[in-house]
Amino acid sequence: MDAPRIPTQCRHYLDHLSLPEAERHALEAQLDKSATFSTRVAMEDLHHALAGEHANPDNPALGSVLARTWLALAPKTADKAQLPPAAVLCDDAGTPLSIAPPINRASMVPEPWGALNPLTRWLQGLFKRQPKTSKRVVEEVTPANDGAKGGTRRLVLLLLMLGQTALATYYMSSVLPYQGKQPLEMAMLALFALLFCWVSAGFWTAMTGFILLARGKDPHLISRTAVTDGPIDAAARTAIVMPICNEDVARVFAGLRATYESVEKTGQLDRFDFYVLSDSSNSDTCADEVAAWAMLCKTINGFGRIFYRRRQRRVRRKSGNIDDFCRRWGKNYRYMVVLDADSVMSGDCLTKLVQSMEANPDAGIIQTAPRAAGRDTLYARIQQFSTRVYGPLFTAGLHYWQLGESHYWGHNAIIRMQPFIEHCALSLLPGKGPFAGEILSHDFIEAALMRRAGWKVWIAYDLDGSYEEMPPNLLDELKRDRRWCQGNLMNFRLFLSKGMHSVHRAVFVTGVMAYLSAPLWFLFLILSTGMLMQHTLTEPVYFLSLIHI
Repeated sequence: MDAPRIPTQCRHYLDHLSLPEAERHALEAQLDKSATFSTRVAMEDLHHALAGEHANPDNPALGSVLARTWLALAPKTADKAQLPPAAVLCDDAGTPLSIAPPINRASMVPEPWGALNPLTRWLQGLFKRQPKTSKRVVEEVTPANDGAKGGTRRLVLLLLMLGQTALATYYMSSVLPYQGKQPLEMAMLALFALLFCWVSAGFWTAMTGFILLARGKDPHLISRTAVTDGPIDAAARTAIVMPICNEDVARVFAGLRATYESVEKTGQLDRFDFYVLSDSSNSDTCADEVAAWAMLCKTINGFGRIFYRRRQRRVRRKSGNIDDFCRRWGKNYRYMVVLDADSVMSGDCLTKLVQSMEANPDAGIIQTAPRAAGRDTLYARIQQFSTRVYGPLFTAGLHYWQLGESHYWGHNAIIRMQPFIEHCALSLLPGKGPFAGEILSHDFIEAALMRRAGWKVWIAYDLDGSYEEMPPNLLDELKRDRRWCQGNLMNFRLFLSKGMHSVHRAVFVTGVMAYLSAPLWFLFLILSTGMLMQHTLTEPVYFLSLIHI
């Protein structure tokens, strides 16, 4: 009998599936009947044959994920036909694996932004009656005693910035040929004042952080309020969620395992559940994720505590992924810790975050200061070194000026679940173009919405045990920076949105200036060059009094 006529790539693919001999021969015979020499068509037929009744005509590889996962996980002696359809994933004894807990639905509906311009809102209220919007009931929170102190600190910062900028602008004008009285010089001075004020803000933030760290005393540290004696309250359950999308599977689950084992060492593992929330679209990656999840659970006995969920429809990227989790299982937990795919957190840090939340009922978000680690390329090593040097200065300085109106960076932070569900769902930005639609830098907006609802946002910059990885090369850095740039420009559209705290409005400005300052410096150099050319090419006039005579 002649060997089945199937492409070589299909044969190699079958070699890696660990199929029983009988199933392998049956698949080869089925492919031989199609008698195609197109590798693409043959691979589609192979996936259709593997999927069986679960075949997906639009995406054959995605339809066969379940079958390929079963081949990777099920014992060789198990009979697939004898297993119920819902128990394709099972342990060695044939018991179905708990891949996710039962759904406990919660409502998380975003409210529309409305008119973003205050003048438009005033005109709308003046000429036509506005329909009553449903105001969500905000739980009364006790304001912290740092409110007046925070306002005073920020006023001092503003005076320092403006005073330093005014002095620098004065000395800058004194060295100009006409002391800033010509239009070109006036434009230069305006740009110089704006850019110097931006640099001054960073300078005073870093200096304040340096002084704060040198003293070693900060009475407003949120972590110092944590009660570390005794176990965490049984009702204070925390979900540790890790949204991923086509990531390095081995790296993701290695980091998750490190975090899990560290929490286990604290003796408070029963207060935490772990969720891997996948938005992956590559079928092979999806199969690897499920296999890695099952292997991890078998290795560390994590069934019933480590869960995996993959969305069928990827809506609103990472923020939509987290919102989907909140709608499905958010009611089961008091807190949620968000990790990135490259994040690792120690058990002591996680328990300290929960204890800080318990000690501060008005806290909505507590953000840690992740340390860069884990990369071995030259570029990443330089980045890690620089962030270790200046990162603590800036985070301590930001905490000094912002207090309970701080940042949220989207990962390595703990969130109070109930106000997040009620107030932090994000609507689409109105309009068309690249600065409308889905909000990319969702973390800044979620922090602003949390504070608008009356909840504090803190930075626990003193907590150790929070880590993240830097981009390994310049190309990856530029890809991330392009996404951040677009997201920050989108966020600036909400600068005048109703109810935002002044600190978060300032955050929107700094987010824009982080990328706008470079072209402004370039424009400043162009104006400087233009002024040089003007004075070089123009014949000077020395005796102005003689001209009037």
